[in-house]
Amino acid sequence: MPLRVTRVAVAAVTALLAAGMANTTANAAEPADNCVVNVDSGSKQCFTTFRAAITASTHGRITNAPLSAKDIDQKLAERLTASSNGAQDQLGIVYKDSNYGGTSVTYSGSGCRSGNGRDYQFDITGSMDNAVSSLVTLSCWLELWDSPGTGGTHQEYQQSTSYVGDTMNDRASSIALL
Repeated sequence: MPLRVTRVAVAAVTALLAAGMANTTANAAEPADNCVVNVDSGSKQCFTTFRAAITASTHGRITNAPLSAKDIDQKLAERLTASSNGAQDQLGIVYKDSNYGGTSVTYSGSGCRSGNGRDYQFDITGSMDNAVSSLVTLSCWLELWDSPGTGGTHQEYQQSTSYVGDTMNDRASSIALL
C-alpha cells in the first residue's frame, strides 16, 4: 500500500508542476523569455512573446505590442506610460542584449514618485543576473548596481539606453527604480 501512495503523490506533484509550467509558456518548445515582474507583489510571470507579456501586465489594455521586445518604439513607450485606468503602470524594461535584444524583463507596479528617491529596489535573479546590456525607462528611472542589495558600483539611467556602458554591461546584480 505505501508504494501506491508514493506513486499517487509523485503523480500529484508532477501534475502541479506541469500546471505551473502551463501558466508561463504557450509551447514547451519555445522559451518563455519575456517576463513581467510586479514590483508591488514580487510576482513574476514569463511568456513566449513580448506581446503576451505586455497584454498580461496591462491587464488587456494593450494587446498589439510587437512580438519581440526589441521592436518597442516611442509610440508604444508613450502608451505604456499613459494613464493605466487601474492597471499596473509599466515602470521600465531591461534586456539581456544591447540594442534592446534578447531576453526582457518588464517591471510593473503602482508607479514611481519622481524626485523622491528610490521607490523600489531588489536583486536581479536568474538568467538576467550579470546579464543586462540595455534598458528602456518608462514611468521610472532605472539604477543598476553590480552587487546584490544595491551595493557596489552603480549607474543611473534617466532615459532609454541601447547599451548600458562598459561599467555596467553584464554586471548588474540589483536594480533600483527611481
